[in-house]
Amino acid sequence: MKKILLSLCSLVAISACQGPAEEAEAAIEMLLADASNPLSLTLEDTSGWRSTLSLIERASASVESDSLWARYTLVSADVQAQIPGGALYAVRNYLSVYDSLPKRVEGALGLLGAAIVFEEKLQDHGRAIQTLTILTDAYPNTAISRTAMELRDVITFETEASLLDKIHQWKAQDLPQQP
Repeated sequence: MKKILLSLCSLVAISACQGPAEEAEAAIEMLLADASNPLSLTLEDTSGWRSTLSLIERASASVESDSLWARYTLVSADVQAQIPGGALYAVRNYLSVYDSLPKRVEGALGLLGAAIVFEEKLQDHGRAIQTLTILTDAYPNTAISRTAMELRDVITFETEASLLDKIHQWKAQDLPQQP
């Protein structure tokens, strides 16, 4: 708790003399530093997310560079995806990057992020597969496309295996008992 409070205080102190982009970069560095220490991460710990999210969104709105806008919007979506109830906001941000930059790698990252949120946070296998299919169609013969195809296959076969298990359970329940 002291570590989080200290990092938030340092973020406020740094932000007092910097613009939105510099503040966002400092926040991203802090997020990356926290992610590099697995002991500091817990799924329940989302403290400070409001200030981090608003800081990154302010930076996204204030920069003129498409690359920086995409970076801050993708990071904003990453933060929202970790917040309970923030999955749909994350998908919205990921897809806005794809819609704005469809021919750039940031667009592919937006689609991949949206697919992962659909799969992991929302348990929506169909939309995850659909998003990954859009990615493979929009960015053929790229490394991210191959990754998307592999992930799509995993989701497809995992879903079909689960469905097959359910069918076997259903058949077992409906079979008449033999005397």
